[in-house]
Amino acid sequence: MTRELGGGTSGCTIGGAGRPGRPGRGPMRPLAAVLVPVALAALSSHSVAGAQERPPEGNLVNITGTVLDAVTRRPIEGVSAQLSGMGYMVETDIAGRFTLSNIHAGSYQLSLSHPDYHPAVGDFTIMRSGEFETFMEPVVEGEDGLMTGIVGVVSDDQGGGPLSGVGVRVRTGEQGTRTDGRGRFALDELVPGFNIVEFTQFGYATRTETIEVLPGRVTNVRLSLSADPVELDPITVTVERREIVLQDVGFYGREAEGFGEFIDREEIENRVPSEMTDLFTRIPGADLRGDAWNPLEKYVILRGGRAEGCFPRVVLDGVVVSGGGDAPVAIDQMIDPQSVAGVEVYVSSTGVPVQYAGTGASCGLIVIWTRR
Repeated sequence: MTRELGGGTSGCTIGGAGRPGRPGRGPMRPLAAVLVPVALAALSSHSVAGAQERPPEGNLVNITGTVLDAVTRRPIEGVSAQLSGMGYMVETDIAGRFTLSNIHAGSYQLSLSHPDYHPAVGDFTIMRSGEFETFMEPVVEGEDGLMTGIVGVVSDDQGGGPLSGVGVRVRTGEQGTRTDGRGRFALDELVPGFNIVEFTQFGYATRTETIEVLPGRVTNVRLSLSADPVELDPITVTVERREIVLQDVGFYGREAEGFGEFIDREEIENRVPSEMTDLFTRIPGADLRGDAWNPLEKYVILRGGRAEGCFPRVVLDGVVVSGGGDAPVAIDQMIDPQSVAGVEVYVSSTGVPVQYAGTGASCGLIVIWTRR
């Protein structure tokens, strides 16, 4: 039977029943090969017929995988494949196949990368020799991952409070939206140049502004509406860079609320970190702790987890990859900073987004978003 998996959270079993993947306990050893950047993609596996009992510990098996294009279903040649804990990397042949030989039965994480496809990662348990299929999503040609548009806040001119339900419309196009309960709005995919934007609300004077939009940049505006047709203060305009993926997942909204520390793609490019842990050196309340078994391995400790053995919870693209507590995560091995769109860091449980809260979050929380 074929089962659909979701990134690194669902489990896939070769030669046995599937179970959810979970990060390993204790220190993680560095791989001899370089780990590919990690992003979530759908995987599918094919169970291999055979006895259901677990083989003796130390049993060696051979696993053959086939990598297919998720759109065309054709095999992909030249995909780099690596199992966590293995000291080598293999590539798929012209038929999209690769073989991992003499592997110990147990739980692993498979990472796949190809320059024309989004990286993929999946957890599965190997019980005996067998085969499975994996699908990779192609990268859209010309995809730059940047938002071009306008975001802003509309408030009442007299009381200063936010106005909800204000109609925001671009006169020269089809784009239009309304402000939310905090007076915020966003218009994306705008044509670069000068855009005439109209703001309307029942009981308030209509306001029209000409706002310049730059390619790959977001124009941030703050303005007010008046209940009477009186002269208003000038519009306040700032220009910033925003990634579409961070806009979609609410990264900028949480940043505006003021909880936690936020590192966006522009800062990552300016700092040019060689490893993920380099990004945490400027964050108050974050420390790096070396691995007792491997001094080159570093773990992040946050203010909420200063006690011995209290590691932060780690979330990758919305999926909890480490529950925190006594389970450290070798972030430098997990992902390359060049594939990261943004990072959220909550050094204590204060301000932790409710969807990622839990027992492990008391040691702090790290949320990583990858580029699309």
